[in-house]
Amino acid sequence: MTTPPTTGLPKIGFIGSMNAMPMAYALKFRRDGFDVRYAVEAPRDVVLMRPEHQYAKEVSYPYPEWIVEDPVGASLVKHAFAPRVYGTFVKAMADRDIVFLNDWALALAPHLPRSTCCVALSSGSDIDVYCNPATPWALALQTRRKWLMPVRWLLEHVRLYRQRCGLHRCQLICYFPPGLNPVGDRLLRETVARNPAVGVVHRYDVNFAAAGVRRQPQPQRRLTKILVPVRFNTDPHPASRFEYKGNDLIIEALGRYSKRNPGIEVHLFEKGPEADLARARQQIEALGMRDQVVWHREMPLQSLLDLYADCDLCFDQVGTHFMGAIGCYALYTGRPLITNARLDVFGALWGNDPPLLHADSVDSILAQVEKCESQEFRNTLGERAHRFAAEMLDTERVYADLRKAALAARSGTSAVAPLSMRGA
Repeated sequence: MTTPPTTGLPKIGFIGSMNAMPMAYALKFRRDGFDVRYAVEAPRDVVLMRPEHQYAKEVSYPYPEWIVEDPVGASLVKHAFAPRVYGTFVKAMADRDIVFLNDWALALAPHLPRSTCCVALSSGSDIDVYCNPATPWALALQTRRKWLMPVRWLLEHVRLYRQRCGLHRCQLICYFPPGLNPVGDRLLRETVARNPAVGVVHRYDVNFAAAGVRRQPQPQRRLTKILVPVRFNTDPHPASRFEYKGNDLIIEALGRYSKRNPGIEVHLFEKGPEADLARARQQIEALGMRDQVVWHREMPLQSLLDLYADCDLCFDQVGTHFMGAIGCYALYTGRPLITNARLDVFGALWGNDPPLLHADSVDSILAQVEKCESQEFRNTLGERAHRFAAEMLDTERVYADLRKAALAARSGTSAVAPLSMRGA
């Protein structure tokens, strides 16, 4: 139940919707009586970006009046010319007091009224890749048609320029804890050096409202269904080595494990560059696993939650990236999770014994999978995982920090300590 807008509170806007993450915060602002306007640019078939798929209980289609839709989609060309392509959203936000900008939408910040308080609600790559001066050439080199390389390079430069101008326009930045990505940390330090008044709120959270209460208990059976919803980034991202998710390591380890337990089903998702997916299929064939692999297309969150409930074990990335929403949901639904837990960063937040099965190599993955053969082990770890997710990973705390900081930034004061005082 949302509260009607309260007179006197600032008007809030959201543009850009990587994995519909910003909707978690938008719904909380509406709950607390704020007048909210939310932009959706993704076509209806791009389900990950559309809020009605994750937040079906709160958001239906056709959208209510507070959600503005212009399904122009996204591409490098559109991002390079963002102010024109997404002009509908610039106009829709003209009366907003505070606007949260996610993903490509950082580029729109300089085109909003000067009185608007702009907040960078980062998903990661919108800063550490697309605000990084080193990326245009690296990304241009990935062009398959090499004769297009100069055009790609020029467009990447334009996108970079717009993104950086947008970042520098923001009064507040919401970003991951320091240490997860040194490139992003450096770019934030440079931004704050330009304007020491910029505030930074650190986020590492997931909105579990869509999942409701904890799902079914562990299936009482031998280790059978293994869920791997990890996006395929087999090779390091050309612009950031921290994007490598280690899918090849997971497949290799499960291929070796399938010799020990040939009854396993491995559930994979067709998410990621075609070249990476093709390499994965070749690897699966070489390991003789074709009959044990089930491929899925992108799906609404509720359908993914059903898969979590029916699996015995889940994976998130095991490479240089970090655990994301898919891992957090696995924990919340009480499933054992194998991932590179990045305890070098998260140990300070979670302690040194979180209920995660840490792995970052084929041998360590295999060892963790073998632990999960025990039904008792899976039950015990699943119970701990759910409590941990509910207590440590929920969005409510970050929302409270973000709301306080955004209101203070709009009023010209600061509700966050300077970046240098928080270890970035």
